[in-house]
Amino acid sequence: MTQEPQFAPWGLVSAQFWAGEEAAAPAAGRRPDGQSHAYPALTPAGAGASAGAEHPPPPPEEYRERVAAITATFAPPHDPKRLAWAAIQAERLDQEATTTYGHAHTHTISIRELRGWIARLQGDPAAATHWDLHVIQLQGAAWGMHHGITRASAQRAVRHWSEITDAATRLALGKQLLGMLIAVTGENSRLTRHVRKLLRKAQNPAVP
Repeated sequence: MTQEPQFAPWGLVSAQFWAGEEAAAPAAGRRPDGQSHAYPALTPAGAGASAGAEHPPPPPEEYRERVAAITATFAPPHDPKRLAWAAIQAERLDQEATTTYGHAHTHTISIRELRGWIARLQGDPAAATHWDLHVIQLQGAAWGMHHGITRASAQRAVRHWSEITDAATRLALGKQLLGMLIAVTGENSRLTRHVRKLLRKAQNPAVP
C-alpha cells in the first residue's frame, strides 16, 4: 500500500522526500531542546557553523532579545497565557525571517524549531512532531541528513511522537517518522528499530 503524503501547515513532506526522491518547498510555517544549548541554529547554511559543529552560535542581534523573551516562557511552571504569547511572537518572527531570508535559511529553520517546542509545551505533541519533521527536512538540506544537528532533531522528534496519545494520529505520523529516521540515522539504528517495533505493535496489537 502506498504511503500517503502528510500535509501540514507549512506544505508537504512526503515518503518520496525521505527516500531522497524529492524535497518539497515549505511555505511560511511554525528549537531549543532545552538540553544542549540555549539557542537554535541562526546562521546561514555553510557560514559560521562548520560541517562538524554540533552547537550553532546564538541568534543575530536583531532577534536576540525577542528569542530570549520567547524562550523565557519555557521555564516551569508553564503558564498557558505566556506560552500562547510566545506562540504568537514566534509566528511573527517566522514570518519576518521567511520574508527576509527565505524559508530554507537557518535563521528561519531555527524559528520554526522554536514553534515546534512551544507546541509541545502547549500539550500538542502531534503538532510538535509535524514541526520536527519539517525542520529536519530543512536541516538536512542545510547541513546534511547525518549532521549532528539533524540527528539531534530526529531524537527530539521521536520523543515528541512518543507523547501522542491518539492511536490513529500516532500511527499516521509514525510511518513518516520512520522514513525520516531511516534517512537520518540509518535502517538499523537504535531509534529506527525502536520506532519500527512500536509501529508493528500499533498495527497488530495482538502480536507481542
